[in-house]
Amino acid sequence: MKDIECPYCQHEQDICHDDGQGYEEDVKHEMQCSNCDNFFVFYTSIIYHYEALKADCLNDGIHNWEAQRCYPKEYTKMECSMCGEKRTPTDEEMKIILENDN
Repeated sequence: MKDIECPYCQHEQDICHDDGQGYEEDVKHEMQCSNCDNFFVFYTSIIYHYEALKADCLNDGIHNWEAQRCYPKEYTKMECSMCGEKRTPTDEEMKIILENDN
């Protein structure tokens, strides 16, 4: 799917965002159709999309700690897969991380 249709010939267009052009809102941006060569203007609207996920650990549940993959393994942090909180591994967790070849 392309970004926009030419208002003259309805040919689908990709907006060139080189050097950040075409991103500013409430400004008329000028563009030339790659099909019919007519010039036209367009406005940019930025739309936010949010997605909600359960995080039982924030509601009296327990964190689901997983070791992050990194190199060298000595810099590994533990991260909760539900809420994203990070912490330093315990000595026992670090021992398992360093022994694991994966």
